Amino acid sequence: MSVSSVYQTYKSQLFNRYQSAGTTFRENRFEYLLVMPALVLIGLLLWVPFIRGVYMSLFNWPLLGENEWIGLGNYEFLFGWEPFWTSVRVTLIYSINTVIHMVLGVVAALLVYHMRGVPKKLTSGAFLISYAMPPVVTGTLWLYLVDPEFGPIMTLLVDIGILSDPIFWKSSGTAALVVVTLVAGWTFWPFVFLIVLASREGISKTQYEVARMYGASRLQQTLKITLPQLKSAILVAVSLRLIWNLAKVSQPFQMTTGGPGYETSVLGLLLYRDAYFAGQMGRAYSVGIILLLITLGAVMIFLREFERQSGEVEF
Repeated sequence: MSVSSVYQTYKSQLFNRYQSAGTTFRENRFEYLLVMPALVLIGLLLWVPFIRGVYMSLFNWPLLGENEWIGLGNYEFLFGWEPFWTSVRVTLIYSINTVIHMVLGVVAALLVYHMRGVPKKLTSGAFLISYAMPPVVTGTLWLYLVDPEFGPIMTLLVDIGILSDPIFWKSSGTAALVVVTLVAGWTFWPFVFLIVLASREGISKTQYEVARMYGASRLQQTLKITLPQLKSAILVAVSLRLIWNLAKVSQPFQMTTGGPGYETSVLGLLLYRDAYFAGQMGRAYSVGIILLLITLGAVMIFLREFERQSGEVEF
């Protein structure tokens, strides 16, 4: 096939798509007019600040003072700056609490589903307590519980002989990161529980009746019927929690302020510290752009897996 014929084919396809889009718009003109105010508002609130942030990342933009064009200088500085790579590592480790969310959420949902009446309502309500409270409140609660001097958990571990001395976890980067990650896991796992439980309620009981007729055990029913049909719900819940974990700021900031050093500074917190502690707005926006790219990469992985799961279901 010659170049001219390929060009004509592409031109014809493009023209047909343009005509199709025009026809669709004319047929649904009123519906488009109804959503237009929302689209304009989203553009003003989301895209205008985003484009301005990309622009500012190309400048040395102090919080107070004159800005100076430096091109990709902020990115070059970040890629050669040790605390930035520490924050990348911390962010990836901190996002592991998504695994805690998934395990606790799925197990709790399967247990609660088999309850009935008041026990089911009470158990579901108890599981939702941590998610119903603001993260700042749960962070304050855990700061008290694991305080090395007067916290009940440390006191108990010393009294029963598991620890010889309290662990001053805020002075150790590894210990501080473990505490912050576990607290985040405890705080947000009910989100996965809610989605998985709702999906489990939607599975037809007929499938289990047929499986029991053929002699399938409870474990076989869970592995062959329940979990395969919960894959999409689990994937959606885990992907949303992973995205939120990557951008989390409030709880790590409250518990450790990113310390010691930068050992618990997730990228969102590094952005905050650059902007309001160091006064480097351009560099802060550069961190934000990099965090966005990492988040988009995670989203694309989950979207691809979700499409693959959907294709398997349709097949």
